[in-house]
Amino acid sequence: MSWFGLDPDSRLARDGAELPAPFSCANSALRGAVAFGTVSTVAYGIWAFGLLPYGLGMYAAIAVVYLGLGGLALAGLVAGRGVFPRVTALFAAAFLAYAVVWCLFWFGLRGKHHADLWGAAVGLALMTLIIRRVFGANGSGLAAWAVLFAYHTLGYTLGDELHAAVRGPVGRLLWGAAHGVGFGAGLGWLLAAVQRRERAQT
Repeated sequence: MSWFGLDPDSRLARDGAELPAPFSCANSALRGAVAFGTVSTVAYGIWAFGLLPYGLGMYAAIAVVYLGLGGLALAGLVAGRGVFPRVTALFAAAFLAYAVVWCLFWFGLRGKHHADLWGAAVGLALMTLIIRRVFGANGSGLAAWAVLFAYHTLGYTLGDELHAAVRGPVGRLLWGAAHGVGFGAGLGWLLAAVQRRERAQT
């Protein structure tokens, strides 16, 4: 998937003889948690304050916020020249794939039978595959998916508990914040991991 220009050869061509050092996985996870947690809180605000009626249109609007701001929040986690628009485009494509899969499960199962969990598991698997392929990572990616899924699920579940305890608009915003912190931590870890693998291969 060299058309995003984030594979090792493309990045080396822009950066010189050696790929820039990325953040550590822990540092990147922390930065991703803060940045994406903010984006997620804004996205959940559409639901929290009833800006749109509940349904497919509301979910689509929330997805648009993620698509528009998510890549901007995460682009700083990728080291190198000219990566900002490339990471933004990559995140939009990967998140769109995740969101479509999640919605298929959620609406297909009508919110029952752990539809959100199944949607997240399959959607995040596709997202992991896309990101790893774009960065030129080899292997199954099972461990990378497991880390992303664990962070995401922890944040989503904590948010659910906060929402149940607080309720109302504040509870909904807390759900969005917690979900975003977990999701962002997982994405931050994944972006650092693929870059560290790149440096090990060069």
